[in-house]
Amino acid sequence: MSTPVREDDQPAGADLPASLRLATAAASAASPAGEQRTVAWDFPAPPQDIVDAVRTAYGLRVVEDRSAPDPRSLPAFATLAAHARSEQVIRTLARRTNLALPAADALVIGDGTLATTIARALRHGGTRVRRGVLDPVAALRSHLDGEQRAVAPWTGADLVVVTGEGHQPVDPSTLRGVLIDASVSGTGTGDVGTRGEVVRPFVRRLGPGSWIVDAPEVHASASGPSRITDALIALSVLVGPVTDAEARRAADLRLAELVLS
Repeated sequence: MSTPVREDDQPAGADLPASLRLATAAASAASPAGEQRTVAWDFPAPPQDIVDAVRTAYGLRVVEDRSAPDPRSLPAFATLAAHARSEQVIRTLARRTNLALPAADALVIGDGTLATTIARALRHGGTRVRRGVLDPVAALRSHLDGEQRAVAPWTGADLVVVTGEGHQPVDPSTLRGVLIDASVSGTGTGDVGTRGEVVRPFVRRLGPGSWIVDAPEVHASASGPSRITDALIALSVLVGPVTDAEARRAADLRLAELVLS
């Protein structure tokens, strides 16, 4: 799979809680946490410096657990994470490649919120977008949005974005164009490892007309922890000591209200 690379984006745990505005607002709005507690999600945990700073600031330890609930099943968090990840991916493409996105054609493969958000952002920027959608309901939504649908087996485009949502891992070497794996855990591509010829920093050539761009680290931005990190910690603060399904849904609604307030 494609391994996210941090480049110059470095989380800054020492700047907490000022750099986590949403989490700080959540801590102010939530009931006192009492004893220190752990909240587990099926989602990449923040880097250790951020985990330590959050534990000090909020009495909260956020960990990754594949058997725990996925926060992306909650609509408010999924929406926030998709918008933030879309910005990360598009900024990375602009910084690491010479693609002129407004003049490019793109294939966005994925059925979920992240693929929809990236496709919309690219389209608004002038990119000609086709959607690789497998789920019939997701395909219907894409059709009603006026998007042209691509059908597997995928052939490629100037730019190929895979999200790991509802599709099998894609081998970038089988596709024409520049590919980036926008999924947060590198699940959108096959195991390409470090295969290929490095043609510029963070870009490798895998075959004739086929390149892969290393994905951005999900928890990092140029100014410190990413907005995804902030939303994950805010949700963890709001969920409280009882982490059943009802508590998670209530926390997600409060997260949406915090953003809108």
